[in-house]
Amino acid sequence: MNERERRFVTVGVLVGIFLAAVDGTVVTTAMPTVVAALGGLELYPWVFTAYMLFTAVTMPLFGRLADAYGRKKLFYVGVFAFVAGSALSGAAGSMAELVAFRAVQGIGGGAMLALPYTILGVIYPPERRGWAIGLGGSVWGVASVLGPPLGYAIVSTLGWRWVFYVNVPVGIIAVAFIATTLDESTGAAEGHIDYAGALAIAVGVGAVLFGLQLLQRQPVTGALAVAVGLLALVGFYVAERRASEPLIPPSLFGDRVFVATITAGFLTSFVVFAGLTYIPLFVQSIHGGANSSAIAVVPISVGWSGMSLLSGRAIERVGERRLSIVGTAFIVVSFAAAAFWTPATSLAVIVVVTFFMGVGMGTVTPPLLTAIQNHLGTERMGLATSTQQFFRQLGGAMGVSMLGFTMNALVREQLASVPGVSTLGDLQRVLFAADAPAGAAAALADGLTAAFVISAVIALVTLGVVLAIPESSSERESGSAATATD
Repeated sequence: MNERERRFVTVGVLVGIFLAAVDGTVVTTAMPTVVAALGGLELYPWVFTAYMLFTAVTMPLFGRLADAYGRKKLFYVGVFAFVAGSALSGAAGSMAELVAFRAVQGIGGGAMLALPYTILGVIYPPERRGWAIGLGGSVWGVASVLGPPLGYAIVSTLGWRWVFYVNVPVGIIAVAFIATTLDESTGAAEGHIDYAGALAIAVGVGAVLFGLQLLQRQPVTGALAVAVGLLALVGFYVAERRASEPLIPPSLFGDRVFVATITAGFLTSFVVFAGLTYIPLFVQSIHGGANSSAIAVVPISVGWSGMSLLSGRAIERVGERRLSIVGTAFIVVSFAAAAFWTPATSLAVIVVVTFFMGVGMGTVTPPLLTAIQNHLGTERMGLATSTQQFFRQLGGAMGVSMLGFTMNALVREQLASVPGVSTLGDLQRVLFAADAPAGAAAALADGLTAAFVISAVIALVTLGVVLAIPESSSERESGSAATATD
């Protein structure tokens, strides 16, 4: 592949990443209008949950299929599923239909999270792989900033259905770039697919995430669903040990690089995505207005996208392990600082702290993915990428649910003193009302600061995990040079 073809493939891949990245923020902006048009307010959370569930459970399967049958073919399948789900969502006549079609879209989302980075890992040599992955990471930050105003503009001019319809031409553009330049028809692995393992992990992860969504309002049902999910994951482990070509080979869990990178990806996403969810609520409750909450989120996106690009460029020179340590340290310090927030904390302080959260994630994400891709090699590029992305997605989803449940438990007494509030969901509802009752902001602040203490501790554990990542060749060489100089 010459450089011109590589650039065209990169553009197609980045368009695909943008397609998946911008979806969440655009849809979030449009949902109040959607609810007003379709009704079904009780199904509102499931518009997002259905997409998240099917994205998470299909990622490992897409990664394995890509290694067996080729990344190009599976990219087509993923874009088709995403575009088809988008078109159906735009045509939905009820909230129940929209939830079902969002599940179809989520299947495509699983491909869009796994395959673009897999393709980048294949078409770029190891010394340029970090830069390419950092470029993909920066797209996520740009999409998170552009998503809300883009969603508002589409809803205001074309109507809410075009929030989904607009994905169709964008998906076609992504496929066109890949089809004309990526020369690949088959994968490197054998064609046998572990469908029993795929079913077990889908049921296990789906049940766990479903149960976590229910924990706050239906704790018994939620706990039962989580238990079923954990049993299914045990079944997944048994199926993988028996499979001739397992979805995720059990032997990898004895591999130091594999375990350290996926664990660090899970834990960093666990804390940062929870922060992305609850910090805007905190800011809006204290400072009022949707604009103030957006101001708190934008610094995370800016720090994340900017440092993803810089971190990717620095991987070959600095090394995956060192960058991962620096990025995780930023996350530890920023959440430790957030633990001291009160209702009197200024917006300027919040903006600075959230910016450094984004800097931390932007610094740590590219080297973690590059480390596992380089370690497992081209033949298992799909496995390496999809597994890392799967655990990141799972960590983010579980962080939002579990820290929300923890906050609810920690501030139960304070919530009881606020009129009309018994859960965190009730608190969110009243805080967005024009006449929020007294004590609501203080209750939320107590819960959030407690959650931030927990997040700082988890981030500190993550720092210990990334220290277990072996040094790369560039780090060993620089260390040897320093020793020789001394």
